[in-house]
Amino acid sequence: MDNKAMMKAIADKVGQEKALEIVMQAYNTELITTWIARIEANKPLGGPQRRDHMANALERVMEVCKLLS
Repeated sequence: MDNKAMMKAIADKVGQEKALEIVMQAYNTELITTWIARIEANKPLGGPQRRDHMANALERVMEVCKLLS
């Protein structure tokens, strides 16, 4: 499932405004988690390996939405 389809599925479950809010919170959590891991490991921010934070955030929210079913 691509990002757009996941976002639509989430919005169908909770409404568009709430979907935007919870996905953005999950996205921020993904970013902070990455930053903290790099700081703890004493690694520089950025670098050649980039994670798809938006896809990870959408997947986290989708997992919770599936619990509603």
